[in-house]
Amino acid sequence: MSKAGLIALLGFVLAVMPFLGIPTGAKTLLSVVGGLLILALGFLVREERRWLMRALKGDHQTDAYTENGAQGYGQKISEAHN
Repeated sequence: MSKAGLIALLGFVLAVMPFLGIPTGAKTLLSVVGGLLILALGFLVREERRWLMRALKGDHQTDAYTENGAQGYGQKISEAHN
């Protein structure tokens, strides 16, 4: 199931939970856990969207090796500094 589908399902479960006759302690625990899951999934969706938008713009670079763009690679040292 996708992240968006899980967010919708958790939202529905949390919306109908007051009407299910669940004991108060369990209802509170399920509400907190459900809310934290929605928070985490929402954050993941947001980061995934930002990554996708950067990739579509062409600005995407992997976090590793972004500083390794050596100028003059393969040239002699005297030629690289001219």
